[in-house]
Amino acid sequence: MTAMTAPTTDPPTSVPSSPEHEPLRSPLGGLDYLKVSAEARAESRNREIHLPPVSTYRWWARRTSAVNGAVIEAFNDMTPGRLLVADMFAGGGVIPLAAVARGHQVYAQDLNPWPAAGLTAMLGLPAPEKLREAASTIEQWIHTEVEAAYGTTLTDGTRGVVSHTIRVATGECTGCGRRARMFPHALVSLRVRKESKNPDAWMACRRGHLFSAKSDKRRRCPTCHVLVEPTAIYTPMRTITCECGKADRLADRAKTWRWEIILVDRSSRTAREVDIPTDAEREKADSDEWRPVHDLGPVPPGQETSVLIRHGFQRWQDLYPNRQRHMLERMLDLASHCSEDPAVVRAAELAIVGSAEMAGHLSRWDRFYLKSFESMAGHRFNLTTLAVEPNVWGGVGRGRGTVLRRLNQLVKSATWLHEKTGRELHVQGPLISNTPVTPMNEWDVRVVEGSSEQMVLPSHSVHLVLTDPPYHDDVQYAELSGPLRAWARLANEKLTNEALTGEAVVNSATGQLVDDGAYEALLGRIFREARRTLRPDGHLIFSYANRSPRAWAAVFGALQSAGLRAAGCEIVHSENETDHAKRGVRACTLDLMLDLVPAGPAVVKQHRPHPAPDIPLTDERRFLSVVADMFLQVGDLKDGWRHEVHKTLSGHPFITPSTERNTKAPLETKEPEDTPASLT
Repeated sequence: MTAMTAPTTDPPTSVPSSPEHEPLRSPLGGLDYLKVSAEARAESRNREIHLPPVSTYRWWARRTSAVNGAVIEAFNDMTPGRLLVADMFAGGGVIPLAAVARGHQVYAQDLNPWPAAGLTAMLGLPAPEKLREAASTIEQWIHTEVEAAYGTTLTDGTRGVVSHTIRVATGECTGCGRRARMFPHALVSLRVRKESKNPDAWMACRRGHLFSAKSDKRRRCPTCHVLVEPTAIYTPMRTITCECGKADRLADRAKTWRWEIILVDRSSRTAREVDIPTDAEREKADSDEWRPVHDLGPVPPGQETSVLIRHGFQRWQDLYPNRQRHMLERMLDLASHCSEDPAVVRAAELAIVGSAEMAGHLSRWDRFYLKSFESMAGHRFNLTTLAVEPNVWGGVGRGRGTVLRRLNQLVKSATWLHEKTGRELHVQGPLISNTPVTPMNEWDVRVVEGSSEQMVLPSHSVHLVLTDPPYHDDVQYAELSGPLRAWARLANEKLTNEALTGEAVVNSATGQLVDDGAYEALLGRIFREARRTLRPDGHLIFSYANRSPRAWAAVFGALQSAGLRAAGCEIVHSENETDHAKRGVRACTLDLMLDLVPAGPAVVKQHRPHPAPDIPLTDERRFLSVVADMFLQVGDLKDGWRHEVHKTLSGHPFITPSTERNTKAPLETKEPEDTPASLT
């Protein structure tokens, strides 16, 4: 890079240099990067098995405990004793979990009230037997109502429940006014899971007629005799064509959308069937007896929420059928009385609220594997015209994200946490960020809600700041958590709007931090505050992944302005590359771990990424190697560095759209578009 004078910063906190001082070294040099990457790859494919407490509450883009735990251990080797580890973008809580599992103190902060509440509940999980007793109590209280809401009889005469109720959206053509079912695909659902190799399925013709057929051959609709191709897509690019020839965007029909029940998934302890609903099942699903009372508030404008608003969802409750809303409200009411221990009640309520991510007008039906997707799967709101309402309680082993499964997972999470720590942790919070600063002598964990521009920690008290900041505009956390905050009563209209404008994320729809300087300035203030809390021998380490040169330039500028300098970096595996959303595209599956120390006169022996001879040299790895060389100049960036970052990274094959897709080791053959992703 060309030369530039480093920007002026506040006087740094650092150890004065002297001949007897050893150079500062990076703990990243102590990582077994091959072992760590292998463990991270395994964990990212099944997080709930490797780190059960992460299922306590929903979050997005979590990094692995394999990587963060290894970093903590490497730092602890350099700085023996019990550490105070701070994470000022705590979000999904992986870093706090990795730290407390190794016996260290934790400071965890997040602007968003949803993860702040989740962190407090997760890290303060009570004894497993208390949670098990509470789950049993709720089950006894709700049993009769669950039977009334979902009880049914299978075609073989056995009693069971409706596990899923599948609806199709109908809308009026803007040309002729004809109302039609808007099936997204000709194949509506297999009747048994794909791996059975049984082709029996429910199919739909373009005119909206539903019929039973084989999924591996063409068939004429029994009603209108139109030839149906099983692979046909009826709503490409969110458009639909009427019989009259008029092509509409789905949003054009938004004011006329209605939902019609077309299939139910019935389950007993011995059988399962996807079938046409009976009249009784239809009446039960849409009965006037379901009268939810709570207004969940408006859907605010935003980058991700705009798709909801365009298609007629104006308030969060619009995402849920009345039966689902009613049952969620009843379970939350019961949970508030399930125990005299506030920690038990808090955890149970969190489990119930979490099931609201399976919104019955937004969750997409996996037609191959017969299960529902979370309504925010893939870090987006999954708009669909074939939505699935779950049996909120669950039972008989069916249904992802049901309350019963979440309560059972709470017990597993508490068991895991107590085995790792040997006791119930002493958790303080969630405090608000303007709480007076006090030492953490009495606490294992302090959780704080509010901007990390102000941390509730004494100066020079933290051994290791280990964090995972928002990645520019990749994930809109406030928007995605909106329905969960609404159900948890953590949001009202004022709070929702404030949360959307206070995150360290770029949001073009709201105008939030779209100026690169604003994003950089906010990160700079947060990193400066983190530097204030660091001990003289402390390190700030975080992971970052992005394909945007603007994002990397903003991060480098923020770190430089905060009075930090690069001590080392390493490339590690971060994401499940076999996720449906990542297969066949140039997605980021590696992280660059960045290590910094307070700027000062002490000599720093920088760690550079290992050459990784045993890892395929992909475009992504080459790209991160270039970024690493640039990062290692942070603290002494020269004139013209920003132009050089944009010029060099913009022309890299991992970025340039015209280049071939990233060359990687072969993955599994790409499956059909609705094959489920492994989501956290």
